Amino acid sequence: MAALLKNEKPLGLWPVKINVIYEWGHSGNLLRFVQMFGNYRLPVLSTVPRSGTWFLRYVFSFVCHLDQGGRLDDLLTGEIVGNPQGPAFDFERFRGGPLFRVAGTFPDDHLFIGHTVCPGFENRSDKPSWWRQSGFHVPGYDCLHEEESYRHTPVDLATYDFAPIKVTAMDRATSKGRGAPIALVYRNPIDQAASYFRYCQAHVNPAYHTLRGRPVADMSFREYLFEAALTSYARQFVSYQEQAARYPGLVKLVPYECLIDRPLETITTLLDHFSQARRPWPMLAAAVRLARKEHMRAIEGRLGRSLDGTRNGRNSQSHMRASDDAEREQPMDAGLRDEAISALGDMGVDCRLFAWPTQRAPSIRLAYEDDQRARKHASR
Repeated sequence: MAALLKNEKPLGLWPVKINVIYEWGHSGNLLRFVQMFGNYRLPVLSTVPRSGTWFLRYVFSFVCHLDQGGRLDDLLTGEIVGNPQGPAFDFERFRGGPLFRVAGTFPDDHLFIGHTVCPGFENRSDKPSWWRQSGFHVPGYDCLHEEESYRHTPVDLATYDFAPIKVTAMDRATSKGRGAPIALVYRNPIDQAASYFRYCQAHVNPAYHTLRGRPVADMSFREYLFEAALTSYARQFVSYQEQAARYPGLVKLVPYECLIDRPLETITTLLDHFSQARRPWPMLAAAVRLARKEHMRAIEGRLGRSLDGTRNGRNSQSHMRASDDAEREQPMDAGLRDEAISALGDMGVDCRLFAWPTQRAPSIRLAYEDDQRARKHASR
């Protein structure tokens, strides 16, 4: 049994009709989702896996919630951020998207934050032959083209639970330079592969912890890098590189290393890109503080589960790995890096776009001891 509520309102920059539908799910719970008709826009904030995906989800969610008059309580310090009489952030319902309702803060209704090939690239006839003939070594690199159905795509920060994604419409619009803003946050390929190598080794799903029938735990990092990781990295990265070259105002490339070393400045750039205008973000510094790992782990402890929904129980492990500070202090193997650059260059990757930090920076959680400096960056 389903109930249908109809209303008309602007969706982003385009007038559309929205149907809010309530129907019973398989477990007996009432599900809410929207159907949208008319011209379709969906901004995309994509990341290469292990490049700050969940941190960006938290920060963007907190910024939107605070911008709309909400409040967030710091469980570790007792600080009340935002409007003390405003609604509290609902962590019980938070699932991490991949869609987030951002209307009122951004010009569009929803924002996608996750992993995907750049919208519009699929429609290009000039894709290199190696790209057409290869694939990703694990699922999840291309969320917008891997799924079979997008009718029930989870939405956070909304009064409804699901919304459809029209991938073909996104590809069609973006291929002509008429889509919503797009950005890719990408880690340098060696550090990204090293982090994902450990992630896949520990993953419970065989799709991740085995590669062509062989346990990833039995592979050397060199084998994993050159037999799997670099091709997957190049497939995703090249799609954004080529679309950014064709539509530089539409598609933005942002190194993950900038997010780590200069988070307020970097996130301000992303917020302005999706706003399609420069504006002050007075709650950004607080949102970043609230998204620090120690605080998010405290929230998970109170909930009794990990925020990504993969671990349950009061003694459950957080989905967030320990800080990468120790790894960032380790010198990178210059020979391995040069080989990787050569391999990526052969696939058409512009390796000049990578950040290869020589001075390792402190992690996000230590970056804002000086609140005056934080406010200065946030107002740029």
